[in-house]
Amino acid sequence: MQLDFPSVFVKRGEIVFSHGNYLGLPTEYLKPKSKQILGDYFLELLGGEAKKEVVIGVDPLGFNYVTYDFLCYVGLVIEAEAEKKAQYNKFRKKYPDHKFNKEYIKKRIIAEYKLLNYQEYVPVDIVTQNLHELRGLNGKISAHIDELMKINDESLWEEKFDLSPENYKKIYVASRFIKFILDNTKFYIPNFFENLIIKQDGKFVAHRSISKIIKIYRNDFKLDKATIAFEGTSFQELKGEKEYFEILIKILIENALKFSIEPERLNPKVTVRQNNKHLIIEVHSYGYLIPIIERKHLFTKGFRSETTKKMKEGTGFGLYNSKQLVEKFNGTIEYSPKAISKIGEEEIGWNIFVLTFSI
Repeated sequence: MQLDFPSVFVKRGEIVFSHGNYLGLPTEYLKPKSKQILGDYFLELLGGEAKKEVVIGVDPLGFNYVTYDFLCYVGLVIEAEAEKKAQYNKFRKKYPDHKFNKEYIKKRIIAEYKLLNYQEYVPVDIVTQNLHELRGLNGKISAHIDELMKINDESLWEEKFDLSPENYKKIYVASRFIKFILDNTKFYIPNFFENLIIKQDGKFVAHRSISKIIKIYRNDFKLDKATIAFEGTSFQELKGEKEYFEILIKILIENALKFSIEPERLNPKVTVRQNNKHLIIEVHSYGYLIPIIERKHLFTKGFRSETTKKMKEGTGFGLYNSKQLVEKFNGTIEYSPKAISKIGEEEIGWNIFVLTFSI
């Protein structure tokens, strides 16, 4: 990312000098003998403990710099207070074009720091436009790979997929994951679920959709991917849009994989069964159980359990999104853990999420 003004920042332990969009680095900074001195100086300055306030200093070549955490604007002449007028005049003669108000520079460096750390974002219309183009491009890829695999009948998907060449499978899986990622961005739109209306004029076989998502994850590119077990059979149809149901299953499988502590030995598992009144789907994963005191918050937007925080980073939206989607299919979701052992105060066992749909 090109910052506004000449700057220095630390990237993977290395010092990076940037000319900036508006002004260039001081010519003295570009001399080989100066770069070594400056590199050592700024690596020590920016590589230490992060400073959460703006600090103004003078570098070894006599130029002003402004730092905030790991980011630093360099080669700047700050409009000095009256008592520093003599020093200011010296800097002004050396580099006359770089004169900025101190408060302005403070605001700029904090604003750009937030941009670099995704605390503030690119304008929404730019993001939306790019997502729309990605969605269209990915749709064309998906259509072509379906044609190559000769998948023109959803009921024959599994048979056609299993018989396809490995390269075709990988392209299909990649296109589906891209679609999932693009779809997932919609869920962060304010009031998305309140305004979502799922069409009820179509039907799909739930078992078939679950099997598809499991096969997609089994053919993922990850070298350490776990095998997901699938048990049970049902030909029960559900009303609604199949795509949203598949996203629901994808969220829960991803959640199970993410928080399993021994996924290669104790595979995550999906089961499906039905009785006269209900279709019941369960997603199992072996790991730390959610403490009882936290369970009432499990499906709250943004909530993250202490047991999951220490394992993987997350947003706290997965289970919230799954609950919103389940309800769009007139179903319910509940957490039904099964304890196996205990380490200190923490229980370990099967985290089980149960989806129930009326039929």
